[in-house]
Amino acid sequence: MKIIKFNKNFYNQFKTKIEKRNSLSSKSIQEDVKKIIYDVKKNGDKSLIKYAAKFDKVKISKQDLSLDLSKIKIQPKVEPQIFNSFKKAIKNISSFHKKQLPKNIIYTNNGATLKSVWKPIDSVGLYVPGGRAFYPSSLIMNAVPAIIAGVKRIVCITPPTKSINPYFIKLIKELGIKETYFVGGAQAISALTFGTQTIKPVNKIFGPGNAYVAEAKKQLYGKVGIDLLAGPSEIIVVANNNNNPDWVASDLIAQAEHDENAQSILITDSKDFATKVLSSIKKIKKDLSKKKIIEKSLNNNGIIALVDNIELASEIINFVAPEHLHIHISNNKKLLSNINNAGGIFLGEYSVEAFGDYIVGTNHVLPTSGAAKFSSGLGVLDFMKRTSVVDMNKKSFNALSEDTEKMSGLEGLDGHKLSVKIRQKK
Repeated sequence: MKIIKFNKNFYNQFKTKIEKRNSLSSKSIQEDVKKIIYDVKKNGDKSLIKYAAKFDKVKISKQDLSLDLSKIKIQPKVEPQIFNSFKKAIKNISSFHKKQLPKNIIYTNNGATLKSVWKPIDSVGLYVPGGRAFYPSSLIMNAVPAIIAGVKRIVCITPPTKSINPYFIKLIKELGIKETYFVGGAQAISALTFGTQTIKPVNKIFGPGNAYVAEAKKQLYGKVGIDLLAGPSEIIVVANNNNNPDWVASDLIAQAEHDENAQSILITDSKDFATKVLSSIKKIKKDLSKKKIIEKSLNNNGIIALVDNIELASEIINFVAPEHLHIHISNNKKLLSNINNAGGIFLGEYSVEAFGDYIVGTNHVLPTSGAAKFSSGLGVLDFMKRTSVVDMNKKSFNALSEDTEKMSGLEGLDGHKLSVKIRQKK
């Protein structure tokens, strides 16, 4: 990790690092995805089978594209205690997300009744990453708010593998998901958008993925709704000499192990403390299974921002707009009040970000790459849409007609003016 002194040149150095890391897709990826999208749109299931062999190294037939739970006679073997943890996570996440359900609004003004009505999206697709590893938490975080929103058709899609993860099957059953397909990458996003012989299209697509998935979402947005364009994971940790350097180091490491492109940033007002954290990182990472990924992430993207006053941290935080923000310092109310841009905030030494990833109840799908400046983490409202309803009578018509005629006339929209005027009694 590189120590950078916070001064007038800081943002230039920082911006260069961030822009380099945040480039979501290269020109070659864009072209590859464009071809895949066209192929799936034209050839349907045939192309999905072809790409399963090419990218996932799995030979499948048309029948293998979908999961038929009725044909699974043997109960999948899972560790009961581990699965109980996932059930606890579902309970906590459900409890918190139920509080997000919006209320319809009914408002009367000048005799006109105005309504704001919330309804669930008809159908959604949940992309669950696969490949090197399966992340049950990703399925839970996307499925729970969809269920609470009342989405009628929830489709799960995940890359094909030689053997199906037993926890995946158990969770699909536990969550009550009826449709599951084994398709990965850009081809999965295309299939959910246009449909194939096996897969019916959906209205909106959710879930993280690799650069190909992100690029496919980007290219297909407008033809289908998307949640957000997820980039590499990131965290800012704010700490000082009063904090435990081992704990701070573990938080930085936890983010770095996600991906070589993940970014871990420490903001501190003590060079001595920064040195202690670096020593702790060296000590802790050596026994971890993803040591090499951690090293590359921290070496390439890790930063320690040294500030004269810890309150200056808010400037950096609002500039970066991190996915995760962990404030270790105990006296954090003033700092917190100055923070506008962050996906998820964790206050105090015991509010471990890993709790947010798995079980505390908030959603771990958060804006990355500076998107927290204009967007929020995943919630129930993302699976719903709002419709306005106008109900007017003769009295309310008469109250607003003259003003509407004047305004539409000024804008040169004679048809609008006529639609009002034609209803007026002479």
